[in-house]
Amino acid sequence: MTDAVPELIDVPEPLLLPLSPELTAEQPDQSIDKDKAVPATILTGYLGSGKTTLLNYILTEEHGKRIAVIMNEFGDSQGIDQAFTSVDNGEMVEEWLDLKNGCLCCTVKDKGLKAIESLMERKGKFDYILLETTGLADPGKIASMLWSNEELGSDIRLDGIVTMVDTKNVERQLAERPPDGETMNEAQKQLAFADRILLNKSDLLEDCALNDIEVMVRAINGTARVERTSYAKVDLNAILNIGAYADVGPETPPFSGSQHAHHHIDARIRTMALSAPHRLAWSIVDEWIQELLWDSRVPGDDASAQANSEMEILRLKALLLTTDFVPVGSDESFGAATVVVQGVREMYDSFVVPDKETTPDEADTGATHTAGLYKLVLIGREMPEQALRDSWARLLNRASVH
Repeated sequence: MTDAVPELIDVPEPLLLPLSPELTAEQPDQSIDKDKAVPATILTGYLGSGKTTLLNYILTEEHGKRIAVIMNEFGDSQGIDQAFTSVDNGEMVEEWLDLKNGCLCCTVKDKGLKAIESLMERKGKFDYILLETTGLADPGKIASMLWSNEELGSDIRLDGIVTMVDTKNVERQLAERPPDGETMNEAQKQLAFADRILLNKSDLLEDCALNDIEVMVRAINGTARVERTSYAKVDLNAILNIGAYADVGPETPPFSGSQHAHHHIDARIRTMALSAPHRLAWSIVDEWIQELLWDSRVPGDDASAQANSEMEILRLKALLLTTDFVPVGSDESFGAATVVVQGVREMYDSFVVPDKETTPDEADTGATHTAGLYKLVLIGREMPEQALRDSWARLLNRASVH
């Protein structure tokens, strides 16, 4: 399947065209809160996986959503004639194109952050941001860039990472040798960081082959929701505004590390879950996470520091019952709260889930029924499973509040 190039509108001066009638000055849209952070989705996938086919659908079809699409002109999008962002004498010149279906489009040359900063000047004309990466991009680095940028912090929120998979070639891509100096190839990273995985070109394979690929994918990332697609056709509600970095709710697929990878795929990359059936003292949990992510070692295990020097934690997710929780950068303390933790490589954030706040009595009463819900999940490479489980067990002994 060949990825089609989006057909963009030839725009006379001035560049910007009006959006659909309901969004004009005569009929302003009242549904957008300009003070509310806009969800930003990272779209990644190996070369030829179908990212541009998906973007073509978003930019041309009447799907009823207003999406600002930032396309990188390298990779799948190379060859687009209308490059609305270009480099001139080392300075960026940004232009945005309004499309008839209410979307916005911009192509960039590895200057995605600059494009987003320019886009936010137009806040209120769109509901979502979709940032396409090149086929060889590391989505973890892009997520960290969005997460750590203070200028954008109040304007956008990282919503999730969507990875498209070329089902015809994914086994070969996952088995490729990593670049010099790297421990994983890009296809492996793209799957490990994903919150949604689209198994594209599924029409080209038999069900049994697709089942095998899905098992292989879930062995690497047991937390992402997997969808099968043909020609990149997907319900946009399944990939946009999913809140992957804001919540870990009942609708999230069960975390699982039980699947076994194919023998020819790097089995060192996998998912593991650590149960948290009791309310925990947050300060002890926080120290444990910091030692794991910042020092790349099994917390509290001095002997493991050298032995596990190749351990890489790519993603950390947790839903925990805590006591004395203090959010990052805040002086406010929560005596008892349900807390979500989200981490990408060495960066992590933690926050209270408002609709899941519970009192100690409520949490203790329901502990036997909700024990499987509260846990900490790791996706990484060369994780010493038994050492990590032993370390977590020691934490539970120290931090559990009964």
